[in-house]
Parts: sequence; C-alpha cells; structure tokens
Amino acid sequence: MTEIYDHALLRGPMDIACPRCGGRAVFSTRHDKALPVTVRRADGTILTDNRDGQVGCTACGHAASHTLDWPGQAWFQVEYRGQVLWAKDRAMMTEIRRFIAAGADRNAIGKTSEWWRYLLRIPAIFLSARARDPILRKIDKRLA
Repeated sequence: MTEIYDHALLRGPMDIACPRCGGRAVFSTRHDKALPVTVRRADGTILTDNRDGQVGCTACGHAASHTLDWPGQAWFQVEYRGQVLWAKDRAMMTEIRRFIAAGADRNAIGKTSEWWRYLLRIPAIFLSARARDPILRKIDKRLA
C-alpha cells in the first residue's frame, strides 16, 4: 500500500519505547481519531501524517508532547528474518501469541478475537511452522 490509511487498531493508548530512556512508555493522541500508519514507498520515501500526542514513561517519569514514529517506536515488537511484527499493547501481543501458537487451529481462534482484522494481516513468514518456536520465544521474552 502506498498511501496513508486509518488503521482502527491504532486508537487509544499505545505502548511505545520512551524517547528519553528506552523504557516502556504510553502514547496517547490529542484527539479521538485513529492514527494513520506511516507507509514507506518502494522508492524509500515515507508518507507521513499527524501523529502528535503525549508520551508518559513509567520507567523515568518523562512526560511531554511527542510525535509518534509507528511502528518504529512500538514497545511490543519482534523481528524475524528482517521483518517486524508489532502490537499496540500487551493485550494485542498476547492475542498475536495465542494466534501463532494455535498453528492449524488459528482460524477458530482468530474469528473469536477482537483483533481478527489485524491477525488476518500478519505476514506468512511469522505463521510458518518453522518460525513458530523462535517467534513465540521472542514474544514471551517481550511479554515478561
């Protein structure tokens, strides 16, 4: 996709890496609209839109205005073979973990999940049987 679009999953508070200390922080928008997702075009240019809000860090106490770099600042993200799987908060990452762990039964889990729209978009590289154990270990480490 080469243009900004509203992603309903980016509503409400999001867990991000604190811009000051790198600890876990919470980002909230100044409005009640879904944040647009930044899209990188094939030529490397980035399309941006308003992602301004407030950040509050639970580790160092930093509280300030902040422009979000999503998903680059996502606290809940794991990398596998050069691709990044992200979640906006603990609940979403927990559901992603459950979905990946389900293997062949993931459709039954997915259809009952509030995150179903996102789960359908998880790239196949994260869903393969070969990737399952390493990804689940990384997710477990991030959730700990």
